[in-house]
Amino acid sequence: MIANSFRKYAINIFNVPWTVGRYELCLYFSQFGYVTDIYVAFDKNTGLHQGYANLSFLRETSVNAVLERKHSLEGKDLIISRRIN
Repeated sequence: MIANSFRKYAINIFNVPWTVGRYELCLYFSQFGYVTDIYVAFDKNTGLHQGYANLSFLRETSVNAVLERKHSLEGKDLIISRRIN
């Protein structure tokens, strides 16, 4: 089935420090597997991101590895959940 080849294995990341951007998220989460896409929501008025992001991996095993442990960046604990597509 063609649709399965386009499946994304993704996570939602909340409580992201305002000093952390796409690059830092990619660097950190690439230790769990190949990162295919990152979306960071920005506030149009302030130009700062809103503290959450979506990140996609190439493989589901990467998502499972992320969900098995706790994560923190810049001294803030991240809240991570599996994203249902």
